Amino acid sequence: MFLSCLDLKIKSIIDSLSDFKGISLSLLITHLASPFIIFLLRDNFSPEIYLGLIIVTTIPAGRSAVFLSHIYGGLPLKALITTSISNIISPLSVPLIVWFFAHTVVKIDIISMGKNIAWMVILPLIIAYFFGKTPAGEKLNKHSTPISTLVLFLIILGIISPIKNIIIQNPALTLGLLIIICVLIIINFLLGFSIKNKFPEQITYALSSSYKNYTLATLLCLSLFSPIVALPSIIYTIANNLLLIPLQSIVISLDNEHSNHRRQLRPVPKNKKTSR
Repeated sequence: MFLSCLDLKIKSIIDSLSDFKGISLSLLITHLASPFIIFLLRDNFSPEIYLGLIIVTTIPAGRSAVFLSHIYGGLPLKALITTSISNIISPLSVPLIVWFFAHTVVKIDIISMGKNIAWMVILPLIIAYFFGKTPAGEKLNKHSTPISTLVLFLIILGIISPIKNIIIQNPALTLGLLIIICVLIIINFLLGFSIKNKFPEQITYALSSSYKNYTLATLLCLSLFSPIVALPSIIYTIANNLLLIPLQSIVISLDNEHSNHRRQLRPVPKNKKTSR
């Protein structure tokens, strides 16, 4: 959050808030699309895996979508607005949706979670806004992408480590969940991509709708239920980041295609007649 917002501008945030329709559709996709699909397939899962899938699919958008929007040619500020709202409403939306689809009570300390959101969302924005305008902030901003990539890798490693034994002991279940979750992520991505018709907004809403706060999902599952319930969250962590690899190839090919198209549309200068 801090590294992705070093060039933050207040006016740009206000302008991004004006896209009420796009933000609302992205939030609906983030919180409801995948849980509904899992609900239709509920007879194919054990109660623990079904509960874990419902929790991870209804969890808010991952704040790393801001950083990912930056490196994939999207609009980080719009991703910031969408993911922040998604996390702000999550203390109410997550328990409600989990109860509706799984008839299971997820007890969340709203005050404590609100404080965590303030520390992890609002505070980094304020610090980044002021620090980004200093010479040191401008210099750090040039190296924000590789640093953020390293931090993201360490977060993923920390999430997977606690239940690595369950992954190893259940290879068939792990592979099956990986395929199902990859399909869910792709569906959310395509739904988010279809919200707009210009690429920067398309990739922004696609990432915001499909990249989950799997850290929160894992912590909820491990603290409230048995470790097997956390398995879908761990698989979601792996799938979410593995799919970024082919996405990068697609983005590069689209960028090359747009560049070639612009070159073809560029008018050819007429040859001037030489004067005698």
